[in-house]
Amino acid sequence: MRRKDREITDMTEIMEILKRASVCTVGFQDEPSPYLIPMNYGVQLENGMPVLYFHGAGEGTKLELLKKNPHVSYTVFGGDKIRLNQETACRSTASFESVCGTGKAVILKPEEKKAGLCVLMNHAGQKEGISFREDAFPDEAIQALTVWKIVTERVTGKRHE
Repeated sequence: MRRKDREITDMTEIMEILKRASVCTVGFQDEPSPYLIPMNYGVQLENGMPVLYFHGAGEGTKLELLKKNPHVSYTVFGGDKIRLNQETACRSTASFESVCGTGKAVILKPEEKKAGLCVLMNHAGQKEGISFREDAFPDEAIQALTVWKIVTERVTGKRHE
């Protein structure tokens, strides 16, 4: 990272950013270019690194790409504000906070899906004080969807205020 003064390496700060945001853009391996898709997610710290949880249909482009190559990248950002300088346009700036990571995507086994969905739904409900337990998800609904996670291998954050 060129601007080390803006780099965030403290995992507590990185997790705070990940918990504040609600959309993560995931980059999948594809040819001739990466396949990027914004998705809602849930996050928790596991073994000292963020693990991000996602859900979706039982088939489709994302799953096809994950099965071919599970190595993915992701980015989450927030707090973005543009500050324009009308006198000197080059002195305009933006404030933001972001987290970028790489890792391996893992499709959850049927018996792991409810726990993964709890992480995702509790992340989504945190701002409204709503929480979910595993028994909130009917078995027939669970069977129809795929739940997967990104086990982060490398992560960094950046902030400009």
